[in-house]
Amino acid sequence: MSQKLLKLTIARVDGPVFDGEVVSVVVPSVTGNLELLGDHEPLITPLKHGIVRAKKADGSVETFDLERGTLEVSRNHATILI
Repeated sequence: MSQKLLKLTIARVDGPVFDGEVVSVVVPSVTGNLELLGDHEPLITPLKHGIVRAKKADGSVETFDLERGTLEVSRNHATILI
């Protein structure tokens, strides 16, 4: 059974950092770490200093250092603005 993928975009003012589909992404929200999967409920939350971990369908994991940012999840698309 295949997993539902989540579209993930990580962007800063000067351009995209990551843009692709992932199985899951863990983000450091101000209330604790959040793990997002496909079809996550809509959400907007501030992010704090930490590591974003994006797991791809092939099992590889990409990590991104984060000072702070904002996460928005809507229509199976997670956007992190840093």
